[in-house]
Amino acid sequence: MRFIPSPFEKHSFRGRDIYVKRDDALHVDFSGNKARKFHWFLNQEFLHVKRVISYGSNQSNAMYSLSVMAKIRGWEFIYFCNQIPSFLKENPIGNYKYALENGMKIFESLSKQKNAHTYTNSSDLIIEEGGRQKEAEFGVKILAEELKKDIQKEGIENPYLYLPSGTGTTALFLQKNLSFRVYTCSTVGGDEYLKEQFEEISDDSFPTILSSQKKYHYGKLYRELYELWAEIKEDMGITFDLMYDPVGWQKFLLNVDNIKGTPIYIHQGGLIGNESMLERYKRKYETNKNN
Repeated sequence: MRFIPSPFEKHSFRGRDIYVKRDDALHVDFSGNKARKFHWFLNQEFLHVKRVISYGSNQSNAMYSLSVMAKIRGWEFIYFCNQIPSFLKENPIGNYKYALENGMKIFESLSKQKNAHTYTNSSDLIIEEGGRQKEAEFGVKILAEELKKDIQKEGIENPYLYLPSGTGTTALFLQKNLSFRVYTCSTVGGDEYLKEQFEEISDDSFPTILSSQKKYHYGKLYRELYELWAEIKEDMGITFDLMYDPVGWQKFLLNVDNIKGTPIYIHQGGLIGNESMLERYKRKYETNKNN
């Protein structure tokens, strides 16, 4: 499987010009950073593999993309997560629903990473959470080459990249393969957690982490983040992911005045996950409205 270069667009938000690399438009099932991080795996023969095993959250974008890859290859797909809320079990939605439809077998475990590795044998392909492994560089390097061409074509001077991070894999390999600065922020844990994720894969060329005093707990709903997401959608005409991007945009806007250059935001896809996030926002705020 090969992906054509994703669109590169110029937009304006709150009076500031910003370019957006539309990796959400790469492929319906392998959009954004999952397309880049799984590119290597999608193009290997793997004659010995009979099943793929991974772990992460119960609404992971990676989980869904891996379920598609396993279905295409005729592999069994085993996935471990910490827990599945009873409401989600009874009302499947989003990545969880579609991964199940693709044949995923999912197991709850507080030691998801340990159990995933223990479960693995010689005929299995193990994919780390969110695609956090060295093989991801293959596809991210292709993205870096596309960006170089986009920047040259647009005549952008003093560019810098920005993208929010889960495991930080995409940001890490972009920085390794680009000569200008890559900025990112933590969305799953704190900044120290993100640095630890970098160090598990590499020992140099780390991206610059942007911080803010306001801390957001991963997966928790915040009205101000939803309102920012809606404002961006209205002003820019682009739908972003509701889990990572609002935190990413919030931290970017707090720091952008201190960064010299022309910003390029990487849209990393993940829009299927918005189905469950929108339902959660609807349940929370419509319920509170009536109380």
